[in-house]
Amino acid sequence: MNDIADLRKRLESRELFQPLFNDFIRRSIDEQKKQENDPENPYNFSSFYERYIDNYARVNTDIVFEHCESPIERIFINSLTLLFLKNRNTELQVIPPLENVEDAISNFRNNHQDILRVIERYKKDTGDAEMINFEQFIQGKIDSGRYKKGDYEIFEYHKLVVDNFIWNSYHLSLQAGFPNYKIDGKSIRADILIWCPGNEKIKLIVECDGYQYHSSKESFERDRKRDRLLKSKGYDVVRFSGSEIYRDPVKVSSDLYDLIEVIYNCNEKL
Repeated sequence: MNDIADLRKRLESRELFQPLFNDFIRRSIDEQKKQENDPENPYNFSSFYERYIDNYARVNTDIVFEHCESPIERIFINSLTLLFLKNRNTELQVIPPLENVEDAISNFRNNHQDILRVIERYKKDTGDAEMINFEQFIQGKIDSGRYKKGDYEIFEYHKLVVDNFIWNSYHLSLQAGFPNYKIDGKSIRADILIWCPGNEKIKLIVECDGYQYHSSKESFERDRKRDRLLKSKGYDVVRFSGSEIYRDPVKVSSDLYDLIEVIYNCNEKL
């Protein structure tokens, strides 16, 4: 019991979480290196994995501590982040709150597909499959006023990073807003929305129900109305009570991980 209490404190406090988080990163990197046939090869996967995890996992953690006001949510999401590290799974992106999450997702998908179409058209029209002269091509478009400065970096980011690492990752949007969906005249804001840019079937809403805000008959009924409305819009809804998160954060994060991996396996792309 004392071990669980200590874990809760570490998951909730940024200062206490950092050493635990660093230890998971180190263990995750070491375990990945064991899988390599030639760990001295500077171009092997583990060398990339080390840089990638050290960057994106820390960004995810920064977002959690900056935007999760609820201790229960911090405990839950930080436990899930550690589980992704333990399993050497790079497919997790934590997203800050969005006022209109559906519009943001649609814009993200459309922008990425538009960029890929420009890239493919460039390859077809020029025969430059390796895109050796692509930067010069974009600069010409900037000079003509069609594109703005910095657009080349945007194209490169989407071509190299989004397409290969982000497009098929699980995106965990905090405090996701649905202004067009209303219950009793109030717009819906979900605790967590899990989605995948490359798979529109993944639409999982996770609610962390603290007793203080979900104990009355009125709140119970409102929650059921929310669930029915969201399900009618194509979302799956799963609820975890604050007490079960508090009692065993490892168990609930493991349950959620299994759910999104087994039922919403991001490796099965559209």
